[in-house]
Amino acid sequence: MEKAVNKGVNVPIRYNGDLLDRRKNYALNMDYLVLNLEGSPLVGVVDCLKIDVADYGTKVFKQKAEITYKDETLGTLLFEPRSTVLDANLCQFQLKNYLFYTKDGKELKKMVKHALDVMGLDYKGVNRLDIALDFSQEQHDFKGLLTNILTENVLISGREKDINFYSRTVKGRIAYTGVQIGKRSSSRFCRIYDKTYEMTKGELKPHIATMWQKVGLTGQIWRYEYQISQKWFAQHEISFDDIFSQNCLFNLFQKAAKNHFELKENTGKKELNKEKDVVFIDFSKVSNVLGAITGAIGKLTRTIKETFIGQQRMIKGLLRSYFSSNHDFGFLVPLKRMLNDFDLWEWYNQKFSQYIAEFKEKEKIKTINLAHYETDFNIEFVEI
Repeated sequence: MEKAVNKGVNVPIRYNGDLLDRRKNYALNMDYLVLNLEGSPLVGVVDCLKIDVADYGTKVFKQKAEITYKDETLGTLLFEPRSTVLDANLCQFQLKNYLFYTKDGKELKKMVKHALDVMGLDYKGVNRLDIALDFSQEQHDFKGLLTNILTENVLISGREKDINFYSRTVKGRIAYTGVQIGKRSSSRFCRIYDKTYEMTKGELKPHIATMWQKVGLTGQIWRYEYQISQKWFAQHEISFDDIFSQNCLFNLFQKAAKNHFELKENTGKKELNKEKDVVFIDFSKVSNVLGAITGAIGKLTRTIKETFIGQQRMIKGLLRSYFSSNHDFGFLVPLKRMLNDFDLWEWYNQKFSQYIAEFKEKEKIKTINLAHYETDFNIEFVEI
């Protein structure tokens, strides 16, 4: 980070993320994966697989099972949807976090494929995928970058976004610990945060620390993470094999970041797009370190792009019914399915506050609890 004397407004302290005289080390991993599957799974002990069904399910699924593969816990399977709106054969499978750091892509793909074959389940798509790029504070002065964003020396380009900053005090001084860009319910959601600090506050994850040691990451480690939902994957072609490919993960990450977290200097120009770019992380250099091959992620062509007035009215009606019934979760299931099927998320996010105000003021619904709604809306394995 270069230091500059700020003699007037909008004179940026330039962010120098690339320290060219130092060896760059990065780690790119999946950190969370839920697959959408189809079928009626076998249970019990079959071949090298143990499917142990629990005594309880979830709000969405009647059945929940822990899957063990050759004495290693592979993940959690949900099946038998409660709602008749959903396909009766829909299953969702969440893999255990430690697998992403202790198995390479080929080995993990082989394990998952064998488990699906034994249970008699077919891959239908990705429900949620989190991809994490780890780097050290020595490589990129992210604390300095956060300071420059907060003081408006650096601007965030693109559409209006929800931004939340996180900090703590250290010896009475503010220390920034991260930033969150977007909403968790969006098709892509970004967090950049002090992973070293987070690991001291929550569940111990020695497999992550071991991975850092192997790739040579030391000191304060930051995590640049994208949570990508089914809404995003509905418009992009991703096969089962792609999910476990390092090249595909790298290209997915790059695609998710495009037009989402892009930075500009603030020199006072009236048009933001005329300001000079501020490079946070140079993906070409990350590609060289990881040995990843840059390639295009195919985008599906949507054959329907009209105004869906009827569907919009139905969605509003389902939302009204959810609140007036004192938060009956059953109304959210078809609501979310329609948002996915007709690509109406942007419209829904724009209209949500207006509808809530209308339900409260005009229709006098008194059982509106937005915290309860957020919990229900973002419940585990919800992108159905």
